[in-house]
Amino acid sequence: MKRFYSIFPRAGRKILYGVKRMKTKKVLSIVGISLLVLVLGGMSVYGFLQAERYRRDLQYGYKRSLNDLSDCVGNIETALDKASYANTATEQNGLAAELMRESSLAAASLAALPSDDPELDNVSKFVTQVGDFSMVLSRKISGGQKITQDEYKTMKSLESYSQKLTQDMGNVDLDSTISTKNFSRSMKDTAKDFANFPTLIYDGPFSDNVTHQKPKLTQGKESILQGNAQNIAAGFLNVPQGQLTHTQDTAGNLPCYNFTADGGRVRISVTKQGGFISEMSDSRESGEQKLDYEAASQKARAFLQSRGIQDMKESYYIISDGICLINYAYVQDEVVCYPDLVKVGIALDTGGIVRFQATGYIMNHTKRSFSAKLTAEQAQKNVSRSLTVQQSRLALIPTSGLNEVLTYEFLCSGTQKERVLVYINASTGYEENILILQQSDQGILTR
Repeated sequence: MKRFYSIFPRAGRKILYGVKRMKTKKVLSIVGISLLVLVLGGMSVYGFLQAERYRRDLQYGYKRSLNDLSDCVGNIETALDKASYANTATEQNGLAAELMRESSLAAASLAALPSDDPELDNVSKFVTQVGDFSMVLSRKISGGQKITQDEYKTMKSLESYSQKLTQDMGNVDLDSTISTKNFSRSMKDTAKDFANFPTLIYDGPFSDNVTHQKPKLTQGKESILQGNAQNIAAGFLNVPQGQLTHTQDTAGNLPCYNFTADGGRVRISVTKQGGFISEMSDSRESGEQKLDYEAASQKARAFLQSRGIQDMKESYYIISDGICLINYAYVQDEVVCYPDLVKVGIALDTGGIVRFQATGYIMNHTKRSFSAKLTAEQAQKNVSRSLTVQQSRLALIPTSGLNEVLTYEFLCSGTQKERVLVYINASTGYEENILILQQSDQGILTR
């Protein structure tokens, strides 16, 4: 080859250039084909991911609707149980109004689920007729008429149906794919049972009622800088300030600085006005349970005192996933102020604080003056004769209209030995609310 180039130097260079050019074209061709394959493959993967995302979103929507429906159905029994003890037109009318609203929500949730089984129309009819029945009762009560014994019997009959539906809703497998076929199959037996009756639903006990109101505790307080908020959060967690990372702030009716620690495992929020800790959560997994409720309660009380949160009374608690979550209400002048709510979560393996929520307290806490026109004995006359009063005390409770009302809280025993709380307005004598206590090894809750 060298000799060939020496004899024909110019021709040799041309031939070599041509060979190189041919190789370059071949390489470019291969590269082009490879890129085309990659692009087409990427488009296929993208299409698959989009389809998978759509499927997941659809399943999420189904499961959310099923959960919403299940919550509504679970409230059926509560509403009817309460209605059997309601003794004044005010409370009865309030229950009727709630039933109309909740029946509409249940119907919407049911309509969003995948089903083409005509038999499930009976369940939908059952839900719709609840609103109709409650509307009739509301008009009757507003007109000064009394609920008849037959109507009370109808409520009890509906309560039995609500219990059946609650049980059957719990049998639907949320972990599997929810489709038209398997959902209809799961509800087939239930649908047959609901050929002639509607479903009743009622919303639950005291809520924080903080969505639309302005925080009372921060009024008149100065705004703080991010650095000061970070220092406050670090002190609350007992960690160096440098271990916290600032994240996106919260806007709305309670603006907060937000921080994380331990790689995002711990989250904490500090109000921009006043520098109050609004929320804290530690998402670590709990180990073997070593503490009982009494020990957890002691830890929670000590924690609140160490953070300067005084005059709090424990109300309800629940144990779940290795955490004991305890609700505390503020006490002023021996009046339990339920709107001023603080929640503390204790890890039952170490006794550490893994949950803290003071949103209700920040939104509602203020100095109040109380005046009861009625005595406890006078208010007790408006408690149903079906209940046996065991204890009484003054309590401030929130209303659905974001107001507060002073009441007498009567702890009673029902006809089935259940524990019932009845709240009688301390000025008017009207029934403001009825709660049914549920006590188990997992806690004390209300419905």
